[in-house]
Amino acid sequence: MRMQTKKARLPFILALCLCLVFALSACGKTTDDPVSEDVEATAASPVSGETEEYKSVLVVYFSHTGTTKGVSEYLHELVGGDLIEIEPVNPYPEGYSDALDPAKQEQRENARPEIANEIEHFDSYEVIYLGYPIWWGTTPMIINTLLESYDFSGKTVVPYATSGGTGIGQSIKDIRSKISDADVKDGLLVKSNDDIIPWLQGMGLYE
Repeated sequence: MRMQTKKARLPFILALCLCLVFALSACGKTTDDPVSEDVEATAASPVSGETEEYKSVLVVYFSHTGTTKGVSEYLHELVGGDLIEIEPVNPYPEGYSDALDPAKQEQRENARPEIANEIEHFDSYEVIYLGYPIWWGTTPMIINTLLESYDFSGKTVVPYATSGGTGIGQSIKDIRSKISDADVKDGLLVKSNDDIIPWLQGMGLYE
């Protein structure tokens, strides 16, 4: 009789053990799932108050024949930041010689040619490299439009120019007169891209 009782209880004990195992597994799963979900949610959530970081260096230029553009693109490779080409609303005639007459007329009239594109988040820039060709001894009048369209106060402005022969000196004086609250560096008349690195190093703007 005792042997039969023990044999009868054995299936019951095994069934009870299996129930305990399943119960413990279920509890373990319930505990782990919320933790993993919280981790995934945290990783995907944006940081509170996160803002876009703007660059502090700008290379901005006007180029008519493409010469100043080529210099500007090389300079941008060296100093980084943003690169923006000024685009006139009314483009000048193609070719250097054909653009001279309207450029001279703008100078006589002290004109301010309209700029088609805007410079976003201009206030974030600390160092501004300003490129242009020399037209009739100084900057094209569209550069004056640029200088009067934004607040350059407290910014470092580094002019550079291309020219067929005229020097850069008068254009630097004209720029300084327009943005007297900026730190306008002595400019460079670029004859070759090889001139640029020594010029930057002399101002402590390139290592």
